Amino acid sequence: METAERTPAVSEQKAADAARKITRKLSAASIGAVPARAARWRGLLLCVVLPLVLVSGYYLFWVSDRYVSAAQLIVKDNSSGQGMSSTLGFLVPGMGGDSQDAFLVVNYIQSLDMAQYLDQELGLADYYKSDSYDVFSRLAVDASQEDYLEYYRSHIGIGHDEATGIITIEMQAFEPAFAQQLVETVIRKSEDFVNAISNQLADKQVSFVRRELELAQGKLRTSKQKILDFQNRNQVVSPEEMTKGISAIIQGLEAKLAESRAKLTAAKTYLHTDSSQVVSLQAEIDSLQQQIEAEKVRLVGVSDENGEQRLNSLNAHFQNLQLDLQFAMDAYQASLTALETARMEASGKLKHLMVISQPSVAEDAEYPHKLYNLASLAVILLLLYGIGKMLVASIRDHRV
Repeated sequence: METAERTPAVSEQKAADAARKITRKLSAASIGAVPARAARWRGLLLCVVLPLVLVSGYYLFWVSDRYVSAAQLIVKDNSSGQGMSSTLGFLVPGMGGDSQDAFLVVNYIQSLDMAQYLDQELGLADYYKSDSYDVFSRLAVDASQEDYLEYYRSHIGIGHDEATGIITIEMQAFEPAFAQQLVETVIRKSEDFVNAISNQLADKQVSFVRRELELAQGKLRTSKQKILDFQNRNQVVSPEEMTKGISAIIQGLEAKLAESRAKLTAAKTYLHTDSSQVVSLQAEIDSLQQQIEAEKVRLVGVSDENGEQRLNSLNAHFQNLQLDLQFAMDAYQASLTALETARMEASGKLKHLMVISQPSVAEDAEYPHKLYNLASLAVILLLLYGIGKMLVASIRDHRV
């Protein structure tokens, strides 16, 4: 009986011990779960919530808002036939004139020259460095020229529509009025740039044609002077006209000579050779022959005493001079025509920067995009936190 009573008592004792062990394990597990849960929330607070709170505080109480002023431009030339088409397209082969002009303006606005001009006119670098704005938004005080240019480019937006040729300019500033002033200054300077480029191209073309005209004019004057010197040196206005005149004189004398010879022959038939009429006719014939010979000498002979050249040689030389004069005259007239044509073409190639929409004055700040930036930051922090938790869990599993 005692053994039977003892056995149930032992069994109850073992059951009680087992229950106590289970209770202690559950208590230990519950006590360990609390720190683990607290650690997990602590990590989430430190890695995600705290940065979001700090950035939100920065956006709400400290950040400097930026306002945007926008304008639209287009480059147009004077050519009515080309309309909106530009004539600067030959600068870069393979591209249209409209795109060329627009890209020139876009690149100039983004250039260091424009940034330095804005600094000279408006003190843009000092404006960006002003301590009136938060340290994360302003330009560093010791910023270099390259840093200033990069900061300037990050605060402007330039767009170009190749279909319409319209250029869109957006510039950021901490005050709406200053943003509008920036756009107005950029437009004014860009217009000067376009005018300088177009005038330079037109002036080069007209200057080249003008130089050719001056050369042709110089040749024309030289040719005229050569003819004048020839006439003064040889004391003849036109050797050709003189040759014609002498030839006519010779022909007239020869006609008279033939007539006198015919009279002399007729007179000898009924008069003595010593008669006065025959002698007179013979003297007239001799005189005509001498005159004819003298005129022929003037035409094709050379007189060493007077140093006169033959009229046929003078005529040939004079004709060459006239031919040179005619060539010079034709070249001069062609140069005059080319100059007028170049002026007309240059007038048609002049560019104008037309403002489609005037610079606007912003009423609300556009930058920074607070909600978008906070949402993006939250997503990034959660992703990084999740990746970190996965890496920690993976390391612990490998240790076990």
